[in-house]
Amino acid sequence: MSFSLAKVVRSVARALPASTTRSLISKPSSTRSIYHLTNPTNQSISKKLALSLNHNGLCACGACRGVHTRGDKELIEFLSDEITAEKKSSKSKVPSNLDGFDVKLNGSEIVLSKKFNNEQVEITLNVNHSVDADINEEEINPKADNPPAPEMKSKPQFEVKLIKGNQITRFACSFVQDAGEAGEDAPSDIFTIDELAIYEGSHNEQTYAVAGDILDGYMYDLLMNLLEERGMSNDFADKLSDFATKREHDLYVNLLERLQSFVQQA
Repeated sequence: MSFSLAKVVRSVARALPASTTRSLISKPSSTRSIYHLTNPTNQSISKKLALSLNHNGLCACGACRGVHTRGDKELIEFLSDEITAEKKSSKSKVPSNLDGFDVKLNGSEIVLSKKFNNEQVEITLNVNHSVDADINEEEINPKADNPPAPEMKSKPQFEVKLIKGNQITRFACSFVQDAGEAGEDAPSDIFTIDELAIYEGSHNEQTYAVAGDILDGYMYDLLMNLLEERGMSNDFADKLSDFATKREHDLYVNLLERLQSFVQQA
């Protein structure tokens, strides 16, 4: 897609009153509260919320010394509903091992590692800005009464390092976006090698790297086979995307909870 379908849906939702948006769009288990994203200027404040505000727009709950503004109250109310909905749609917990790879989590960064013969295989990815609507436009029926809602899926760029002592072979990879249906002779890989580099010590700007799309075609296939033998197959890449999606969702819910806590503080 030339633009993010999810962003378009969210933009439409912001322009509609809450009652209209909620009647038209139901929240799927894996999407980001599309029906919650509405414009406060297009709807009246609920009676419950209005009673909690004085004529100056300050919180009149008595417990926070009037420091909560109307905007605070609206955001707190929204976050409460959003957190509840997101937790209901939460998938299984992120495992500590994925197909023989040990997993280490450091915020948005994920590092997977394992031994392969005399090599250390290490996969590193970051889930920031990696989520988009995963939907096949060809499968959408515009005449359908209830078209399927897009699933939010994380497809981050990642790097694979093969380490032997101080020598490192590094593959910069990315998921194929909107690959469509592959023909008989078309490649069926769901990820590509974007860059190849070999160095000692640490990678820096002076390290020579070659783009994957200018490599000899046969050599490229052999390199993909090399990665597959070390566990980086299409099947594993699909599991890696699911893994990243779960992790990103957990971080998103945690962000909502921290924001709620911040706004609630007197």
